[in-house]
Amino acid sequence: MPKAKKRDGVFQRNDRSGWFVSYIDASGKRRKEKVVAHTRTQAMDALSALKTREQRDKHLGVKTASEITTADLLARYKRHQRTRLRATTFERLGGILETLKRHLPERAKEITRKDVTEYISTRAESVAPGTIQKEATVLKHALKLAVEWELLNTNVAQGAKLPKTPQGRTRYLSPTELKAALEAAPDWMRAPLALAAFTGMRRGELLGLRWTDVDLPNRRVYLRETKNGSLRVLAVNDLAARVLASLPQGGSGHAVFAGVDAARLSVYTRRLFQSLKIEDASFHSLRHTAASWLVMEGCDLYAVGQLLGHRTPRMTQRYAHLSPSYMAAAVSKLDAVFSEVMPGNALSGVALVPVESPRFGMVAESGANLLN
Repeated sequence: MPKAKKRDGVFQRNDRSGWFVSYIDASGKRRKEKVVAHTRTQAMDALSALKTREQRDKHLGVKTASEITTADLLARYKRHQRTRLRATTFERLGGILETLKRHLPERAKEITRKDVTEYISTRAESVAPGTIQKEATVLKHALKLAVEWELLNTNVAQGAKLPKTPQGRTRYLSPTELKAALEAAPDWMRAPLALAAFTGMRRGELLGLRWTDVDLPNRRVYLRETKNGSLRVLAVNDLAARVLASLPQGGSGHAVFAGVDAARLSVYTRRLFQSLKIEDASFHSLRHTAASWLVMEGCDLYAVGQLLGHRTPRMTQRYAHLSPSYMAAAVSKLDAVFSEVMPGNALSGVALVPVESPRFGMVAESGANLLN
């Protein structure tokens, strides 16, 4: 009998309790592992099931998953993403990977769909749905690449059900609120706050801006540190140009807001707004402020989307309700609906006498008889 056949079998170890099995996997490599068994008969049944699985995988050409640890897989994924992400995004990725590593099994091949589901449920008890969405997206991408790298056979995170995220906030500041915030802000915050409100730039775009990207004579700035990773040319209005002109200019490669830390700027902005009773507002609200004011002044949604660097029109749609023309077009649709059940001649001779309602103020008493 061949040596390999003799070695196939079940055994116990002196240093550890339980039953172990030895077999040849689909790739031809000797495997030894512990099985769930209390008797030799149960261990033999487990070995038989393993051999059947390996024979099936060998016949189908399925490769055995590698023994790479979850920590090593995530470290490789991080190296892979280093040149593909913005500096700020890559920095956040490190924290997400550390969180995943703490909650997942030691070896990548041991991660199951149940593990992913339990991870999502556990995280939902302490973090917001948006955070879980980001973490799950990273896990799905890491496991997808692991399959492409032939380290794993399947991506068990694919199709995992995620909690629904609430619609993005569109809290914007009124002119009075913005004026109060700029007056109360310390010197180092005033210019970043003003430029964010006057241009709609994201925090990362603002702090990534360098003097070589600023073209004041032609009233434009070149945004390289964008969320989408593509260059965006932003037209500069008078107010934004005055803010930029008031700043001390450094070398061409120097940051416009050198020394301003992103996290500190966000924290202090929220504290500033809270001190002024500007509720539920953050630094990102300044971006909504620029967009909202543009729409309320009649700027079309497509132009606003281009200014903000939105990838799809759907992202700009949240501001549609602020547009006077949009609302006028919306309510005019009622004319077509009611004209079918209430032709124009039905209103002839009906006096439209204004009366005061305790709920709606001045309303028309007109046509009450038409609705009875």
